[in-house]
Amino acid sequence: MKAVRNEEGVTLVEVLAAIAILSIILVSVMNIFPQMGMMNKQNEEKAQAVNTAKLLLSEWKSDEKVLNALKKTNPLPQDWPDGYASFENGYYLFKLTEPKAEIKIWKEPPPTSKSKAHEVQIKLLSDRNNVLTETYGYIIVR
Repeated sequence: MKAVRNEEGVTLVEVLAAIAILSIILVSVMNIFPQMGMMNKQNEEKAQAVNTAKLLLSEWKSDEKVLNALKKTNPLPQDWPDGYASFENGYYLFKLTEPKAEIKIWKEPPPTSKSKAHEVQIKLLSDRNNVLTETYGYIIVR
């Protein structure tokens, strides 16, 4: 058996190059984790907003004050629930603070409709007034 005497080790340059390459890879991989956390938080907020908007829509569809006001030809502001802001462009506008929302109820059903269904549009807003979610439904007045 022949002994090999010329064994070369790893040079300092090779070690530094390997560390530099590993650092670049680790830094790029580590940047993904905070982004994933941020996306998870945004998705959670969006899901909560959708659920809140649907709950709000359900409450307004069954609110006696809303139903009675829609039956009147020209309802007064005190006929509506809290949050009544104005009547503009054919709809009643409501601005709520908790949850922060904007609700529009159209005064007249669509002309093509044979029912007495008034469209309700609900926008849930963030603290910076960005729209988190938007949903709509119909209130049927009998």
